[in-house]
Amino acid sequence: MQNYEKNDFKQEWMENLTLFAREMDYPREAAASLAQSLEQVFKNREVLRILTAADRTYSENIHMDYEKILEELKDVSPRCGIHTYTLHMLFYIILSRKTRKIYEERGIAPEIFRASMMDLHWKLLECRKMFGIWGTSVAQWQIWWFEVRRFALGRFQYELVPFRETYEKDGVSLHPGDLVINVHIPSCGPLKREEYMKSYAMAADFFRDSFKDRPIVFLCESWMLFPEHRLFLPKTSNILGFMQDYDIFREEYNNGDLWRIFYEDYKKPADKLPGNTGLQRAYRSWLMEGHMAGMGFGVFIYDKRVTGEEL
Repeated sequence: MQNYEKNDFKQEWMENLTLFAREMDYPREAAASLAQSLEQVFKNREVLRILTAADRTYSENIHMDYEKILEELKDVSPRCGIHTYTLHMLFYIILSRKTRKIYEERGIAPEIFRASMMDLHWKLLECRKMFGIWGTSVAQWQIWWFEVRRFALGRFQYELVPFRETYEKDGVSLHPGDLVINVHIPSCGPLKREEYMKSYAMAADFFRDSFKDRPIVFLCESWMLFPEHRLFLPKTSNILGFMQDYDIFREEYNNGDLWRIFYEDYKKPADKLPGNTGLQRAYRSWLMEGHMAGMGFGVFIYDKRVTGEEL
Protein backbone atom coordinates (compact mmCIF):
# COMPACT_ATOMS: atom_id res chain seq x y z
CA MET A 1 0.00 0.00 0.00
CA GLN A 2 1.36 3.38 -1.00
CA ASN A 3 1.72 6.00 1.74
CA TYR A 4 0.22 9.27 0.51
CA GLU A 5 1.20 11.45 3.44
CA LYS A 6 2.75 14.35 1.57
CA ASN A 7 6.23 14.26 3.09
CA ASP A 8 6.51 10.49 2.77
CA PHE A 9 5.60 10.15 -0.88
CA LYS A 10 7.45 13.33 -1.80
CA GLN A 11 10.65 11.70 -0.64
CA GLU A 12 9.69 8.46 -2.38
CA TRP A 13 8.95 10.19 -5.69
CA MET A 14 12.12 12.28 -5.55
CA GLU A 15 14.30 9.28 -4.73
CA ASN A 16 12.69 7.29 -7.53
CA LEU A 17 13.27 10.12 -10.00
CA THR A 18 16.95 10.27 -9.04
CA LEU A 19 17.30 6.49 -9.37
CA PHE A 20 15.38 6.31 -12.65
CA ALA A 21 17.28 9.19 -14.26
CA ARG A 22 20.60 7.63 -13.29
CA GLU A 23 19.62 4.12 -14.37
CA MET A 24 18.23 5.31 -17.71
CA ASP A 25 21.22 7.55 -18.41
CA TYR A 26 19.35 10.85 -18.50
CA PRO A 27 21.60 13.83 -19.22
CA ARG A 28 22.50 15.68 -16.03
CA GLU A 29 20.67 18.79 -17.24
CA ALA A 30 17.53 16.77 -17.89
CA ALA A 31 17.61 15.10 -14.48
CA ALA A 32 18.04 18.46 -12.75
CA SER A 33 15.23 20.04 -14.78
CA LEU A 34 12.83 17.18 -14.04
CA ALA A 35 13.69 17.32 -10.33
CA GLN A 36 12.94 21.04 -10.31
CA SER A 37 9.62 20.41 -12.05
CA LEU A 38 8.72 17.71 -9.54
CA GLU A 39 9.40 20.20 -6.73
CA GLN A 40 6.91 22.52 -8.44
CA VAL A 41 4.36 19.71 -8.51
CA PHE A 42 4.35 19.60 -4.72
CA LYS A 43 3.42 23.27 -4.62
CA ASN A 44 0.33 22.83 -6.79
CA ARG A 45 -2.58 20.96 -5.25
CA GLU A 46 -4.35 20.41 -8.56
CA VAL A 47 -1.56 18.63 -10.38
CA LEU A 48 -0.55 16.83 -7.20
CA ARG A 49 -4.07 15.45 -6.86
CA ILE A 50 -3.99 14.14 -10.44
CA LEU A 51 -0.63 12.43 -10.04
CA THR A 52 -1.33 10.89 -6.62
CA ALA A 53 -4.68 9.55 -7.84
CA ALA A 54 -3.01 8.11 -10.95
CA ASP A 55 -0.26 6.53 -8.87
CA ARG A 56 -2.81 4.93 -6.56
CA THR A 57 -4.97 3.69 -9.44
CA TYR A 58 -2.01 2.22 -11.32
CA SER A 59 -1.08 0.20 -8.23
CA GLU A 60 -4.48 -1.46 -8.49
CA ASN A 61 -5.04 -1.54 -12.25
CA ILE A 62 -2.30 -1.18 -14.86
CA HIS A 63 -5.01 -0.94 -17.56
CA MET A 64 -6.40 2.31 -16.18
CA ASP A 65 -7.61 5.19 -18.35
CA TYR A 66 -4.26 6.69 -19.34
CA GLU A 67 -5.77 8.95 -21.97
CA LYS A 68 -7.95 10.66 -19.38
CA ILE A 69 -5.01 11.27 -17.05
CA LEU A 70 -2.80 12.57 -19.84
CA GLU A 71 -5.57 14.96 -20.87
CA GLU A 72 -5.98 16.16 -17.29
CA LEU A 73 -2.26 16.88 -17.08
CA LYS A 74 -2.39 18.75 -20.37
CA ASP A 75 -5.28 20.82 -19.06
CA VAL A 76 -3.53 21.71 -15.78
CA SER A 77 -0.18 22.49 -17.40
CA PRO A 78 -0.77 26.24 -17.99
CA ARG A 79 -1.97 26.70 -14.42
CA CYS A 80 0.93 24.92 -12.73
CA GLY A 81 3.68 26.38 -14.93
CA ILE A 82 5.06 22.99 -16.01
CA HIS A 83 5.03 22.04 -19.69
CA THR A 84 2.66 19.25 -20.70
CA TYR A 85 5.52 17.15 -22.09
CA THR A 86 7.38 17.42 -18.78
CA LEU A 87 4.30 16.49 -16.77
CA HIS A 88 3.78 13.45 -18.96
CA MET A 89 7.37 12.36 -18.40
CA LEU A 90 7.05 12.79 -14.61
CA PHE A 91 3.79 10.82 -14.69
CA TYR A 92 5.47 7.81 -16.25
CA ILE A 93 8.54 7.99 -14.04
CA ILE A 94 6.27 7.96 -10.99
CA LEU A 95 4.47 4.86 -12.33
CA SER A 96 7.76 3.09 -13.02
CA ARG A 97 8.08 2.04 -9.36
CA LYS A 98 5.13 -0.28 -9.74
CA THR A 99 6.17 -1.33 -13.27
CA ARG A 100 9.50 -2.55 -11.90
CA LYS A 101 7.65 -4.68 -9.33
CA ILE A 102 5.41 -6.17 -12.02
CA TYR A 103 8.47 -7.28 -13.98
CA GLU A 104 9.84 -8.89 -10.84
CA GLU A 105 6.54 -10.62 -10.07
CA ARG A 106 6.31 -12.01 -13.60
CA GLY A 107 9.91 -13.21 -13.58
CA ILE A 108 10.96 -10.88 -16.41
CA ALA A 109 14.68 -10.13 -16.27
CA PRO A 110 15.73 -6.75 -14.83
CA GLU A 111 17.77 -6.04 -17.96
CA ILE A 112 14.55 -6.23 -19.99
CA PHE A 113 12.93 -3.75 -17.61
CA ARG A 114 15.82 -1.35 -18.05
CA ALA A 115 15.89 -1.77 -21.84
CA SER A 116 12.13 -1.20 -22.01
CA MET A 117 12.19 1.88 -19.79
CA MET A 118 15.09 3.24 -21.86
CA ASP A 119 12.44 4.15 -24.41
CA LEU A 120 11.70 7.14 -22.17
CA HIS A 121 15.36 8.10 -22.58
CA TRP A 122 15.11 8.07 -26.38
CA LYS A 123 11.84 10.00 -26.31
CA LEU A 124 13.34 12.48 -23.84
CA LEU A 125 16.15 13.25 -26.30
CA GLU A 126 13.74 13.46 -29.25
CA CYS A 127 11.50 15.87 -27.34
CA ARG A 128 14.45 18.08 -26.44
CA LYS A 129 15.70 18.09 -30.02
CA MET A 130 12.27 18.80 -31.51
CA PHE A 131 10.82 21.24 -28.97
CA GLY A 132 13.57 22.24 -26.55
CA ILE A 133 11.64 20.56 -23.69
CA TRP A 134 12.81 17.84 -21.32
CA GLY A 135 9.82 15.49 -21.46
CA THR A 136 7.93 13.27 -23.85
CA SER A 137 5.85 14.55 -26.75
CA VAL A 138 4.40 11.10 -27.53
CA ALA A 139 2.78 10.16 -24.23
CA GLN A 140 0.15 7.91 -25.86
CA TRP A 141 2.95 5.78 -27.32
CA GLN A 142 4.23 5.04 -23.81
CA ILE A 143 0.99 3.46 -22.58
CA TRP A 144 1.78 -0.08 -23.70
CA TRP A 145 5.11 -0.02 -21.89
CA PHE A 146 3.28 0.58 -18.63
CA GLU A 147 0.59 -1.97 -19.38
CA VAL A 148 3.55 -4.37 -19.76
CA ARG A 149 2.54 -5.24 -23.31
CA ARG A 150 5.59 -3.89 -25.15
CA PHE A 151 9.18 -4.97 -24.48
CA ALA A 152 12.64 -3.95 -25.60
CA LEU A 153 14.65 -7.06 -26.44
CA GLY A 154 18.06 -6.14 -27.73
CA ARG A 155 18.12 -3.55 -30.52
CA PHE A 156 14.38 -3.55 -31.29
CA GLN A 157 11.09 -3.25 -29.41
CA TYR A 158 8.19 -5.67 -29.72
CA GLU A 159 4.61 -6.51 -28.81
CA LEU A 160 2.10 -9.13 -29.88
CA VAL A 161 -0.67 -7.80 -32.13
CA PRO A 162 -3.39 -9.40 -34.27
CA PHE A 163 -2.68 -9.31 -38.00
CA ARG A 164 -5.27 -7.13 -39.76
CA GLU A 165 -4.98 -8.36 -43.35
CA THR A 166 -4.71 -11.52 -45.42
CA TYR A 167 -1.28 -12.66 -46.55
CA GLU A 168 -0.02 -15.78 -48.27
CA LYS A 169 3.42 -16.54 -49.63
CA ASP A 170 5.87 -19.44 -49.68
CA GLY A 171 3.49 -21.71 -47.81
CA VAL A 172 2.81 -19.25 -45.00
CA SER A 173 -0.72 -17.93 -44.58
CA LEU A 174 -1.83 -15.10 -42.31
CA HIS A 175 -5.43 -14.14 -41.64
CA PRO A 176 -7.05 -11.32 -39.67
CA GLY A 177 -6.66 -12.08 -35.97
CA ASP A 178 -3.53 -14.22 -36.26
CA LEU A 179 -0.93 -13.11 -33.74
CA VAL A 180 2.29 -11.61 -35.06
CA ILE A 181 5.19 -9.83 -33.36
CA ASN A 182 5.08 -6.13 -34.10
CA VAL A 183 8.52 -4.51 -34.49
CA HIS A 184 9.61 -0.97 -33.55
CA ILE A 185 13.02 0.56 -34.22
CA PRO A 186 14.01 3.09 -31.54
CA SER A 187 16.22 6.03 -32.46
CA CYS A 188 19.21 4.79 -30.48
CA GLY A 189 21.98 4.44 -33.03
CA PRO A 190 22.88 2.70 -36.29
CA LEU A 191 21.25 -0.48 -37.54
CA LYS A 192 23.87 -3.20 -37.16
CA ARG A 193 22.78 -6.51 -38.62
CA GLU A 194 24.47 -8.63 -35.98
CA GLU A 195 22.64 -6.71 -33.25
CA TYR A 196 19.15 -6.82 -34.71
CA MET A 197 19.33 -10.44 -35.82
CA LYS A 198 20.19 -11.30 -32.23
CA SER A 199 17.25 -9.12 -31.17
CA TYR A 200 14.87 -11.10 -33.41
CA ALA A 201 16.12 -14.30 -31.79
CA MET A 202 15.46 -12.86 -28.33
CA ALA A 203 11.94 -11.84 -29.34
CA ALA A 204 11.20 -15.22 -30.94
CA ASP A 205 12.21 -16.89 -27.69
CA PHE A 206 10.30 -14.42 -25.50
CA PHE A 207 7.02 -14.85 -27.40
CA ARG A 208 7.43 -18.46 -28.55
CA ASP A 209 4.55 -19.80 -26.43
CA SER A 210 2.11 -17.66 -28.42
CA PHE A 211 2.99 -19.44 -31.66
CA LYS A 212 3.29 -23.13 -30.73
CA ASP A 213 3.41 -24.96 -34.07
CA ARG A 214 2.83 -21.86 -36.20
CA PRO A 215 5.76 -20.04 -37.82
CA ILE A 216 6.95 -16.98 -35.93
CA VAL A 217 6.13 -13.88 -37.95
CA PHE A 218 7.40 -10.34 -37.42
CA LEU A 219 5.37 -7.39 -38.68
CA CYS A 220 6.84 -3.95 -39.28
CA GLU A 221 5.08 -0.78 -40.41
CA SER A 222 7.75 1.87 -40.83
CA TRP A 223 9.27 4.59 -42.96
CA MET A 224 12.36 2.39 -42.96
CA LEU A 225 10.51 -0.09 -45.19
CA PHE A 226 9.71 2.52 -47.84
CA PRO A 227 10.37 0.50 -51.04
CA GLU A 228 11.73 3.48 -52.97
CA HIS A 229 14.74 3.49 -50.66
CA ARG A 230 16.24 1.09 -53.18
CA LEU A 231 16.19 3.92 -55.71
CA PHE A 232 17.99 6.62 -53.76
CA LEU A 233 19.82 5.28 -50.70
CA PRO A 234 23.46 4.19 -51.07
CA LYS A 235 23.88 0.47 -51.68
CA THR A 236 25.81 0.25 -48.41
CA SER A 237 22.93 1.72 -46.39
CA ASN A 238 22.08 -0.16 -43.21
CA ILE A 239 18.42 0.59 -43.92
CA LEU A 240 18.60 -1.43 -47.14
CA GLY A 241 20.13 -4.28 -45.15
CA PHE A 242 17.24 -4.11 -42.69
CA MET A 243 14.67 -4.09 -45.51
CA GLN A 244 15.98 -7.26 -47.13
CA ASP A 245 14.41 -9.52 -44.48
CA TYR A 246 10.89 -8.24 -45.10
CA ASP A 247 8.35 -9.02 -47.77
CA ILE A 248 6.80 -5.58 -48.22
CA PHE A 249 3.15 -6.18 -49.08
CA ARG A 250 1.90 -2.59 -49.02
CA GLU A 251 3.25 0.94 -49.19
CA GLU A 252 1.93 4.44 -48.58
CA TYR A 253 3.22 7.80 -49.80
CA ASN A 254 3.30 10.67 -47.33
CA ASN A 255 5.81 12.95 -45.64
CA GLY A 256 4.53 12.37 -42.13
CA ASP A 257 7.69 10.76 -40.82
CA LEU A 258 10.22 13.25 -42.17
CA TRP A 259 10.65 14.57 -38.63
CA ARG A 260 12.41 11.31 -37.80
CA ILE A 261 15.09 12.26 -40.33
CA PHE A 262 15.24 16.06 -40.12
CA TYR A 263 13.83 16.63 -36.62
CA GLU A 264 12.89 20.28 -36.00
CA ASP A 265 13.71 21.26 -39.60
CA TYR A 266 11.34 18.77 -41.24
CA LYS A 267 8.80 21.41 -42.36
CA LYS A 268 11.33 23.44 -44.32
CA PRO A 269 11.30 23.48 -48.15
CA ALA A 270 13.30 20.60 -49.59
CA ASP A 271 16.20 22.80 -50.68
CA LYS A 272 16.48 24.23 -47.15
CA LEU A 273 16.64 20.90 -45.35
CA PRO A 274 19.90 20.07 -43.55
CA GLY A 275 22.38 17.61 -44.97
CA ASN A 276 24.42 16.71 -41.93
CA THR A 277 24.17 12.95 -42.48
CA GLY A 278 24.20 10.70 -45.50
CA LEU A 279 20.56 9.83 -44.86
CA GLN A 280 19.57 13.50 -44.75
CA ARG A 281 21.45 14.23 -47.97
CA ALA A 282 19.87 11.28 -49.77
CA TYR A 283 16.37 12.27 -48.65
CA ARG A 284 16.94 15.94 -49.44
CA SER A 285 17.93 15.07 -53.01
CA TRP A 286 14.94 12.75 -53.38
CA LEU A 287 12.52 15.40 -52.16
CA MET A 288 14.13 18.13 -54.28
CA GLU A 289 13.43 15.98 -57.34
CA GLY A 290 9.75 16.26 -56.52
CA HIS A 291 9.23 12.83 -54.97
CA MET A 292 7.35 12.04 -51.79
CA ALA A 293 8.54 10.02 -48.84
CA GLY A 294 6.49 7.15 -47.49
CA MET A 295 6.37 3.95 -45.51
CA GLY A 296 6.14 0.23 -46.06
CA PHE A 297 4.24 -2.61 -44.42
CA GLY A 298 6.17 -5.86 -44.33
CA VAL A 299 6.35 -9.31 -42.78
CA PHE A 300 9.44 -11.28 -41.88
CA ILE A 301 8.88 -15.04 -41.63
CA TYR A 302 11.38 -15.90 -38.94
CA ASP A 303 13.63 -18.91 -39.23
CA LYS A 304 16.21 -19.27 -36.49
CA ARG A 305 18.60 -20.78 -39.03
CA VAL A 306 18.86 -17.34 -40.60
CA THR A 307 20.40 -15.93 -37.44
CA GLY A 308 22.49 -18.88 -36.41
CA GLU A 309 20.93 -18.53 -32.95
CA GLU A 310 19.61 -21.55 -31.12
CA LEU A 311 16.48 -20.76 -29.15
